[in-house]
Amino acid sequence: MKTISRITLTLGLIFTFGSLSAQDFKFGIQAGTNLAVQSPIGDYYNNEDIRAGLHAGVFGNYSFNESIYLQAELNYDQKGSQTKDATNKYDYISVPVLFNYSLGKSWKTPLRFNIYAGPYAAFLVNSETDFDTDEFNGTVDMKDNTENTEFGLITGFGLRYPIKESSLMFNIRLGLGLTSVDKMDADPKNKYIGLSLGYEF
Repeated sequence: MKTISRITLTLGLIFTFGSLSAQDFKFGIQAGTNLAVQSPIGDYYNNEDIRAGLHAGVFGNYSFNESIYLQAELNYDQKGSQTKDATNKYDYISVPVLFNYSLGKSWKTPLRFNIYAGPYAAFLVNSETDFDTDEFNGTVDMKDNTENTEFGLITGFGLRYPIKESSLMFNIRLGLGLTSVDKMDADPKNKYIGLSLGYEF
């Protein structure tokens, strides 16, 4: 509960501070897909069990100058993994806080490029495994065996195309869970590549 309270306070401060200088504060919506796996943190070569899930959310950002801004998000993220016989469905409400750096405009177009990185906290909504084997076909609730909170890091690359005072956005991000998803096993961590489209008002 302390963690949730701190995150809520942080988001509140960002949005309150931004409201005092509306020209530097913007908000928007985003949605896309997650290509997710679960494996040990150092295992980057055995990630074939991909679950394709969805993510959607809202964000607000505050610009310190033309190059640097801070972005806070509130997202619904579907993570997990999938094998031939089972699909592990782990769904979260996640709160990333990302530091963005603009790389400037492309040549002869208004398209802007940026990179970003930062931590996130995620809170479990649902976890279950769908089995499809000769012996068993059905769903098993895994919530009692799953950690309720996950912490991790996000890094990514974005494109921003201005449309008058707004912007159309495309993002590619890599999410890496630093804490285990399983109460009994320290190895499995959530990893995902996220692709999203967004609109900044």
